[in-house]
Amino acid sequence: MLKKQLAIATTACSLLFTGIVTIMPAGVVPVAEAAAYSFTYKVPANLEKYLYVNRNMVSIKNPQPQDLLEQYRYSGYLFDRNGGYVSEKTMYTESVHFQTSKKGFLLDLYHLIGILPPVYPAGFNPAALEEQIKVEEKKQNESNTFNEKYAQLLQKRGEINLQARLQALINAGYVTPQEIDDKPATKQFVANVLYRMFKDVRPYKGSVKLQDTQDVAVLWAVEVGLPGFAVDSKGNIYPNTRLRQTAGPEDWIEEHAYTQLFDFITLILPAKKTDKGWEYYQVQLLPKMVPVRVEEFICVNGKPIRQGDTINWEIYNLPGQYNASRQIAAQVTPRFQQMLQTARQDALKPRAWDWKRDLISNPLFAKEVAAYRKTRSTKSLNAVYQAVRKTYNLYIRQDSPTVLKSVLDRVK
Repeated sequence: MLKKQLAIATTACSLLFTGIVTIMPAGVVPVAEAAAYSFTYKVPANLEKYLYVNRNMVSIKNPQPQDLLEQYRYSGYLFDRNGGYVSEKTMYTESVHFQTSKKGFLLDLYHLIGILPPVYPAGFNPAALEEQIKVEEKKQNESNTFNEKYAQLLQKRGEINLQARLQALINAGYVTPQEIDDKPATKQFVANVLYRMFKDVRPYKGSVKLQDTQDVAVLWAVEVGLPGFAVDSKGNIYPNTRLRQTAGPEDWIEEHAYTQLFDFITLILPAKKTDKGWEYYQVQLLPKMVPVRVEEFICVNGKPIRQGDTINWEIYNLPGQYNASRQIAAQVTPRFQQMLQTARQDALKPRAWDWKRDLISNPLFAKEVAAYRKTRSTKSLNAVYQAVRKTYNLYIRQDSPTVLKSVLDRVK
């Protein structure tokens, strides 16, 4: 049953901040014809499912105090850890490995929260250490030779500053000392840290069932739709692998999955920590930003202009595509706040995971299901669809009357 339900739903867990399935042109709007090419587009009704936005595309109207953010931020760990030596050849690799490690993830999370003071060891004097570093740095520059003491002081600064910020997260109750090591930040690790943070403002609804884990935090992460927690068609999440944009058992390093996760937390979850609890950030779309991937909605000669990850750039650059893109942007951009609000509301809902359990046998929908099976009318089908959408956060492949009609006709 689970395999069939997942096939109907999707193999991806996150609907936001990722490329989504393109729309076939039903009731399309003609745009332009260039030679043998006819461009059409359709903006879907469930536009929030196609929300594509990240932190760089918005401004935050209620940010945390800037002085605290600057005072507590520590972005020089890799430089300090390496004793001041940074190789251009290995810089990117080291950065990605750190970003996807437990300590790197936690440091990024600390910066996301922004207002937790670092917890330094008793008696530690940051100013005194900085003065020692300046003295040894000057000696190295004057001699133009490697200064081992300078490198050691940088490494000491790096470890103390990192541990001070990890300790702040420990004291807040988000992670335990026993969980922290130099290993990768796996799905299970990430989910448990975030679940401790947000379980009170977004409790687990119990809608998700996976084949390879019963860890409540991982189930919660899938239910919320966190990027990086893609489930395959067999119902496996592979909890001991790193975050990935696509489903599968391979333990690849994908820094974008971690970046997308933090985008999602910032924009969709109530990620602003205050004395009263967690609140939503109020965000505004920056000028010239469009909160969808316009190519998701464009067809050329009746076929999606984007086929999977492939785009015919010769066709893509024709005037008809530009005209369609401008018209889509004009329709979509004013609806950003509505899209964002709906996406936030959806993230609070359970998932429709097993259609028999969640729809056919669910007393919440008994009246609508019975009415459809009696009349088979479009009106009664739409009533089922609207009731289901109101209750569940549907995956994009679930979110249509056509899919629900198939469920109602096949699942007894």
